[in-house]
Amino acid sequence: MNEAESIEVLCRELAAAGVPCRRGEPMSGHTTWRIGGPADVLVEPESRAQLLSGLEAARRAGVPAAVIGRGSNLLFADEGFRGAVFQVGRKMDAIAVDGRRIAAEAGALACRVALAACRHGLAGLEHTAGIPGTIGGLLAMNGGSQQRCVGESVEWVEACGDGGEIRRLDRAACGFAYRDSLFLHEPGLTIVCVSLALADGTRADIRRTMLGYLKERRRKFPRKAPSCGSVFKSSPELYARAGPPGRIIESLGFKGRRAGGAVVSPQHANFIVNTGGARAADVLALIRAIREAVHARHGLWMETEARYVRPHGVMVPAHEAAGAERRAPSGVEA
Repeated sequence: MNEAESIEVLCRELAAAGVPCRRGEPMSGHTTWRIGGPADVLVEPESRAQLLSGLEAARRAGVPAAVIGRGSNLLFADEGFRGAVFQVGRKMDAIAVDGRRIAAEAGALACRVALAACRHGLAGLEHTAGIPGTIGGLLAMNGGSQQRCVGESVEWVEACGDGGEIRRLDRAACGFAYRDSLFLHEPGLTIVCVSLALADGTRADIRRTMLGYLKERRRKFPRKAPSCGSVFKSSPELYARAGPPGRIIESLGFKGRRAGGAVVSPQHANFIVNTGGARAADVLALIRAIREAVHARHGLWMETEARYVRPHGVMVPAHEAAGAERRAPSGVEA
């Protein structure tokens, strides 16, 4: 079968199974950057069973599949996605509290999980307050604050493997590191559910700490223009040599630098915002220019937290898609 025939087969199987899907859906409507061309199929499973059966149908049809949450750390290609994007969201967002443990489906918003912990006097997730993504996406990136990462609280993760089998992985098996995990390196492994082991606390103290994180994020970070949050990772070597990414980028004069509709935020230089009509190529051009300037000044290549989704299904760190050249790319305005 050719690509078009494979898509037709998949759509028929999804329809027969009652799995909601849409054809030619622009991914700009499903990521916080508001960038990305159309996916051949957007699948919105309403249960674990639908997610697993949909992924299996895609495998049988030979259709590339990508699983996303809220799309808060993703940059889809301008050409779109030649395959099926499975968006795990509000229909798969159950949260259950049992003693000091919280079990959450992958589609639950991270902020809702943190609020549930607060209501039950459970400490350990305060640092996730204000992070705009699902718990599944947050786990894959091992997100959090500069000081803490969500992986520290993981007891186990249930994930679907390439063959459709469910695997339960303990924290050690998840390979958590700073803004990294096993799930970024095994694209066929899809997070379905997580159990978080937390500590006793008081609701007042937990709420106070959460509000502190929220206040700091609102003070420092741009909130109105679409973005993916922090674009570049920090690292011990980079921090010791030159400081945090935002400060380094600002010191090189990149605040306000533009490529098409993408602009390095005047408020925080580690944010690239979409001021209207930005393309993935614009964002990649800014990433490349920033990396080259930082390397020229400090001798280090910065890596991105943001990930780029190639048209045929491979997710890579955005800096790999941007590449590196010896001169600033055309299209980047001073």
